[in-house]
Amino acid sequence: CTIRNALLPPASYSLVQQVQGRGVFSFCMCPGGIVAAASTANNELVVNGWSPSKRNNLYANSGMVVSLDVNDLKGLKNYTTYFNNENTQQSPLALLNFQKIVEQKAYVAGGGKFVAPAQRLVDYVQHKVSTNLPTNSYIPGTSSANLHEVLPPFISQRLANALQQFGKTMKGYYTNDAILIATESRTSSPVSIPRNKETLQHPQLSNLYPCGEGAGYAGGIVSACIDGENCAKAIAAILL
Repeated sequence: CTIRNALLPPASYSLVQQVQGRGVFSFCMCPGGIVAAASTANNELVVNGWSPSKRNNLYANSGMVVSLDVNDLKGLKNYTTYFNNENTQQSPLALLNFQKIVEQKAYVAGGGKFVAPAQRLVDYVQHKVSTNLPTNSYIPGTSSANLHEVLPPFISQRLANALQQFGKTMKGYYTNDAILIATESRTSSPVSIPRNKETLQHPQLSNLYPCGEGAGYAGGIVSACIDGENCAKAIAAILL
């Protein structure tokens, strides 16, 4: 997230592009960073990035986010690999199911054992399977794959378009020396728990304060911290 504060200005590394009415943007840039396995279930692949305190690793990594909402799922009616029936698509948990299936596809594309499917950046944009991959920090290993087959078209094509534009914004960005590793699919919760905007309580359950990323009210460490502080203040206002 970007915090507009004179004492804490936005990070110098920030790339944003609007593609087909949806935002595509860099997220959690980690200098000297490491891409790590972050899966929480068997046969599902999730990756995440972090930096050691010295930030002296050979590589840098950043999440790339393609925003979406439940209306985007309407374009998946012909993709039976994502949804078995119309009822699943209309479920309140539709985006959670969608996230799960993408993570399962990433696991299969990597060949198992939490090896991540990956593609050189320019190859990805040009729909070419990379003949080899650059060295990187992901310890379980990477395997060359067509990431357009892991992600649905409305995400993969928006990302490809944005990457080309980022290359025009930042010199040296659009290069085959860069590697895309799939998939960091948990930048924010796919399900939001409702809450009152004023009291921050659930509208039907008193004294329940949906909070942070898991409840759908944050998209990173700092924004989750701020949301937790706001909820704590709302609770204190009642108790004190």
